[in-house]
Amino acid sequence: MTTDVSKVTVIPLRESDGRTRVPLCSDYCPAMKRHLLTVLLIGALALIGVATPSHAAERGTQTIRVYHQAVSPISVAGSGVGTVRSFFIPMAVNGIAADDQYLTGTLTTFAENVTDGLELRGSNLTFVFGQEADQLVVGGVSLYPPANATLAPGQRTVRPVLGGSGTYFGARGQVISTNLGPDGWTHVFRIRTL
Repeated sequence: MTTDVSKVTVIPLRESDGRTRVPLCSDYCPAMKRHLLTVLLIGALALIGVATPSHAAERGTQTIRVYHQAVSPISVAGSGVGTVRSFFIPMAVNGIAADDQYLTGTLTTFAENVTDGLELRGSNLTFVFGQEADQLVVGGVSLYPPANATLAPGQRTVRPVLGGSGTYFGARGQVISTNLGPDGWTHVFRIRTL
């Protein structure tokens, strides 16, 4: 059976502001309206790529391993609380050394004799990975032996990754830094980027 569309009469609906419009099926069928909204919601979620939390964490997580030789400050300013130690050292990334990969930063003493005579120092570290724009910025505080410029050999600390640029734009995560004594240092980053 076919219907001659030219003979179908459509009764327009009047809106509260006086305008008229062609009625939709959802105007007459609330179940159809709910179904339509559900389909639209599922479609929107699919478009923006909503994933379960475990998939979201896995999708953008990466591990970066950095190694460098034992380090000494290139300058020390002040003494006691407020002492600033500055560093610059070339590094290898995931086992590959290059001239344009380096770590630069400062450690500032915030408090003395905190726990077992240790000092509390804040870090402002920048790791540059090849291009100057490809950086990870690390902050946070750690406990240090007062006589040492760095963490004690064998000591490790966990610091927050505050952000990144270039390849690492929007990076968040943490880095575990370990002083290997005369064998140098490792910094293992676990980050997520945008």
